[in-house]
Amino acid sequence: MKLDVSSERHSSVPERVTLYGKVFERYIEQSVIADAIGRMAAAIERDYAGREVVMLVVLKGAMMFAADLARALQLSLQLEFVRASSYGAAMTSSGTVTLDGSLEFVRNRHVLVIEDIADSGSTIRAICDHLREFAPASIAVATLLSKPAVHRGTIQLDYVGIEIEPVFVVGYGLDYNELGRNLADIYRLAEEG
Repeated sequence: MKLDVSSERHSSVPERVTLYGKVFERYIEQSVIADAIGRMAAAIERDYAGREVVMLVVLKGAMMFAADLARALQLSLQLEFVRASSYGAAMTSSGTVTLDGSLEFVRNRHVLVIEDIADSGSTIRAICDHLREFAPASIAVATLLSKPAVHRGTIQLDYVGIEIEPVFVVGYGLDYNELGRNLADIYRLAEEG
């Protein structure tokens, strides 16, 4: 399926995009994302000063956020990856989380889980529970976006970039059935009407 990008202004950044026939409108601009990452990087550097950190990037959605956050950090970092999925082709989490990737390398290490979005919290809980089986020195979670209104129970979120309302978003790594990850801004599903 083709990504249809139509701009309502004469700008290189489209105001609206269409994915699989659904219209998304620009919601969070690059500059806001960059500011959030800068604030998070400062807090992480303060908390991990003098320590080596394993950044465990949750694929695929967190890849753009992780790359920008890693470049903003002046720490000794090791990048590792885990694939987790709970959405499939849907716009809401299925509640069932599938993890791919061995985590043996985290034993006695300080692990910073990098997530794109915290909504129900199922993925973050599953990853943190699985990590504990390998006895890391510590576990912290950094998420670019958080939807507090739809969190189910307590979720470990140590660093949050931007809190958003419970809307479906794409762009900056987030996707709708694998499309939209490459958008530099974040877009929300437009209300029909």
